[in-house]
Amino acid sequence: MADTPRVLRITFQFHVNRKLGRNIAYSKVERAVGMIKNRVLELTPGVFPWAETVRIRTEWLYDWQDDWIEEAMPSNEFNTLPPSDEPEA
Repeated sequence: MADTPRVLRITFQFHVNRKLGRNIAYSKVERAVGMIKNRVLELTPGVFPWAETVRIRTEWLYDWQDDWIEEAMPSNEFNTLPPSDEPEA
């Protein structure tokens, strides 16, 4: 288990109302993101002392289409666990 890569991912999405007709200056977005990044970096050593590194991803996008689907695939010998004699927890 110790050799298994472990990653904690926390995602925040800030949505702007579609009907808000004002332009948001990118410099304001950059400043806000910088403030959030700084707070996360300040908090991390105290709340997650096991972390060796922190990767911060920033995206600013016009989300015109973002469709996600998840479909169950038909069961077969490769994707189905064998029956177990142990009771489920």
